[in-house]
Amino acid sequence: MEQAETFYHALKQLRVAQGISLEDISARTRINIRFLEALEQGDLEILPKTYMRLFLRSYCKEIGADEKEALQQIEDHLGGPKVPHAALLEDLSAPLPSPTKSDSIPETGARGPVRLRRDLFAGAGIFLLLIVVTFFARRVYQEPASVESPNAISPAGTVEEPPASTTPKPQPDASRTEVPTTSTTPPPTTRTQPIVPEESAVELPDELFTQERIVSHHMERVRLTPPVRLTLMARDNVVIQPVIDGQRGPVFNLTVAEVRFWTVQEDLVIRTTAIELLRGDLNGIAINLGQARGIGALRVTPSGEYEVFAYAASSP
Repeated sequence: MEQAETFYHALKQLRVAQGISLEDISARTRINIRFLEALEQGDLEILPKTYMRLFLRSYCKEIGADEKEALQQIEDHLGGPKVPHAALLEDLSAPLPSPTKSDSIPETGARGPVRLRRDLFAGAGIFLLLIVVTFFARRVYQEPASVESPNAISPAGTVEEPPASTTPKPQPDASRTEVPTTSTTPPPTTRTQPIVPEESAVELPDELFTQERIVSHHMERVRLTPPVRLTLMARDNVVIQPVIDGQRGPVFNLTVAEVRFWTVQEDLVIRTTAIELLRGDLNGIAINLGQARGIGALRVTPSGEYEVFAYAASSP
């Protein structure tokens, strides 16, 4: 990357030389592929610099490029000042630093009118900044609900093609539990699908899901046309954790207002603290959870086989 205006071309050449596709990077980083394409084409103003820096960092990790140099190149390209590497990677969610002793207001004195006005303007500016950041975060990390988006990204990181039919289908009644008609194309949904879920403070350690703790087990096999797609909803707010091919994902809250889906390309296990609150289907065919209650897990294979486990709350 000898020149700032061509550094993104060098990144693309490095990626191509290593045989890594944009789809692979999108699947592993969960970054929309259109932003990765914009990055390689030098369209760096499609998003605020903060997000482009974060995306560039993840992109460099995947292709083995120098993150620090790339981040400085994007600063030079966008006309920004040279800043320390740590400042470029600062998390947007980090709390604002507390005022130093020299900046604090003396306890024995009252605020003057100039200082008070300055504090009010600063507070208003921070509030507006938070609103702007939240707005862009929702646009970047939420799945568009309109048909303008050519692809949708599932929480498991796989790209879903849009339904072949352009004729709208009626929405299923969420309050009814009968088995819907079999279809190779899942019904559309108007609810948005966040990519980054709200993480939960509750932990689901492996010790809760051992063979010795199993109190009930139910297994069924459904004849499906690949790919197998799992759709999951909740009757009430519940804590879940996806485990994909043995790799544990984040623990997060599934609310009644959300619909999650996964394309099952490897063994998928959904752990939860209350399995009776879950309801879902595989390619439109309802999943039978049986009489499972409390701590449980739902295992789905790419062939359409699924198992439902219930575990004891304490060691036997």
